[in-house]
Amino acid sequence: MAYSALSDLLNEFNHQELAKLTGDATGQQINENRINYAIKNADAIINSYLYGRYNVPLSEPIDDILRKISIDLAIFHLYEYTYRYGSVPASTAWRRINAFKMLKDIQKGDLILQTAESVYPPPPIISNRRFNERIFKAEFLKKFWSKE
Repeated sequence: MAYSALSDLLNEFNHQELAKLTGDATGQQINENRINYAIKNADAIINSYLYGRYNVPLSEPIDDILRKISIDLAIFHLYEYTYRYGSVPASTAWRRINAFKMLKDIQKGDLILQTAESVYPPPPIISNRRFNERIFKAEFLKKFWSKE
């Protein structure tokens, strides 16, 4: 199952812009095969980052942050396919950079997907401090704090 779709890309671009981005110089016909290929590649990257933390591929409902990452990577891929000998717009390159930052945060567990089932539960909070098990009492330590 794809994490984004043509309809998501049509929210980012109008029909003519997306048609030109998929290879039609006239801007009339959107090449859906090229869009599906870009989304498939974006989702493969996402799955490779999430493997081990979540059961991939993820199923419905797709977390909104994951949909955004898929859209951003798919847009980057479309630009890369169309303008491979030119340069990708800076805003699109930044979208890709931010998508990879978010994927790394998800992979480390700093960013949690609410709708996905984790492979393992979050780690428990462990502390090495307990109030009652102090070695030195406050009265003893005050001797070192005072300037007498």
